[in-house]
Formats: sequence, C-alpha cells, structure tokens
Amino acid sequence: MATRDLTARYLQLRAYRFGGAPQRNPSADEKTDVALLEDAGAATNWANTRSQLPPAWVERVDRVDADVRTIQLKMRALSGLHTKRLMVSFDDVSEQHKEKEIELMTQEITQIFRHAERELKAIVGDGGGARTAADATVRGNIQRATARKLQALSIAFRSAQKDYLVRLKRQKEGGHEFDFLAVEERAAAKVGMSAAYDQAQLAVLEESESYVQERDAEIRNIVKSIEELSMIFKELAVLVIDQGTILDRIDFNMEQVVEHTKDGVAQLHRAEESQKAAMPVKCIAALLALIAILVILLVLKH
Repeated sequence: MATRDLTARYLQLRAYRFGGAPQRNPSADEKTDVALLEDAGAATNWANTRSQLPPAWVERVDRVDADVRTIQLKMRALSGLHTKRLMVSFDDVSEQHKEKEIELMTQEITQIFRHAERELKAIVGDGGGARTAADATVRGNIQRATARKLQALSIAFRSAQKDYLVRLKRQKEGGHEFDFLAVEERAAAKVGMSAAYDQAQLAVLEESESYVQERDAEIRNIVKSIEELSMIFKELAVLVIDQGTILDRIDFNMEQVVEHTKDGVAQLHRAEESQKAAMPVKCIAALLALIAILVILLVLKH
C-alpha cells in the first residue's frame, strides 16, 4: 500500500503558525494550508462560543415578554387617550388630532400583538436538528404559559375597545338630542314651509354633519381593530386549548394505568389461588407414587 510522509510539512506549517516560520517565502499551497488551519480554528472557537449561549428559542421568549410589557404600557396610554377624546370639546382640530393618535396607537398595539404571536408560534419549531423529548416539553410548556399571558392582554384590549366604542356611540346618539336645527328643518319640511337659514346656520349644519361623519369613520376603525383582535384571540386560544387537550390525555392515561393495575392485581390473586390449589394435588400425586413404590417393593420382597 502506497503511503506519504507528511511529517516534514506538518512541522513546517506548525512552525509557521506559531511564529517560527522559516526564512524562505512560503509557496501558494502552504499559504492555502495555513488559511485553512486558521479558518478551522475560528470555526472551532465560534462553535465553542455558540454552545455556551442560550438556545435561539429563549431569545424569542424574551422578545415576546418585551412585547407583552410594551403592550401593557401602550394600553395604559390608549386608555388615557380614550378618556380625553370622550371629553366635551369645541376645538375640532384638537379632536381630530386625538382621533389620529388613537388610531395610530391602536394600529401599533395590533401590530405588536401579531409580532408576539409569530414569535410565539416559532418557539416550538425554532432550531433545526434533533431535539430531545424533554426539550420539546419545556418549549411547549413555555409557549402555552406565554400564550395565556398574551391571551389575557388580548381580552383586556378587546374589552377596552368595545367599551370605548359603546361610549362613543352613546355620545354620538346623545348629540342628536341637541340638534335642534335638524328638528326644525324636518318640521318645516312636514308643513311645507321653506326654512330660511342664514349663512351662519348653514355653516353650523355642515359642521355638525362633518362631525357625525368623523364619528362614523372612527367607529368603523374601532370595529375593524376589534375584528383583527378577534382573529388574534382565536389563534391564541388554540395554543391554550392544546394545553387542556394534553391534560385530558394525561388524565385518560392515568385512568388507564389505574384500570390496568387493578386487572394486574386481580390476575395475581387468581394466580396465587391457582398455585395454592395445585399444592394439594401435587402432594396427593407424590403420596400415590410413594404408595405405589412401596407396594412394588413389598411384592418383590415376598
């Protein structure tokens, strides 16, 4: 079998690696070999460093927890904006600014919910390669516990949005009670009178109509955000329901274990009884055999 002695090349590369390079210029092949050795060392160092870091799915859990804290802060800020918006104000510019802030804040919270949901789903499937059953169990438990927190926040957010929607509709309906100009206009139309409004009254009517349209648009935006939250809530509920399903399976398996244990105990009792019943039969058979032997001996003796 043909062999090659690479000891000299190894010693030469080793000397070059640790600063004891020979005086001659290395060839292109030697430079390539050194580069490969350095790359292998860097890869080894990176692998060692990466093995000391926490798994990638732990970082996802941290990001979901950060999203939960951000949602809590923004929900408190949104509640304050709702309160300010429902206060009676005669400044249309200020009201429009508040409505814009509420819309932007609602969209931000909804986007954070969706980001947290994506991160939550990726906890179980993150990281390739083979995983142990213990690792999968830990991931599943953490995912379900975090999903419960996110689901509770989703319920609170939906409740706040619905409450704000109800109060906004109530305020809108209450405004019609003081819309005496519209009442007078309808009354004049019924009796066939031509209502003579001056320019100021027409401006008030247009402003009132614009106000109602803005409220309708705001209500539609709130309804849309509630529908989006309902979808997120349903997807989170699936993760929480999975935990209940697992618990049901555990209860069922425990019941099966109890039943099998009872059957095993009954089998042991029957085996013990049959064993006890076989002992007298064996004794009788032994005695009969002994009697037969003695009878044969007596016959042979006489």
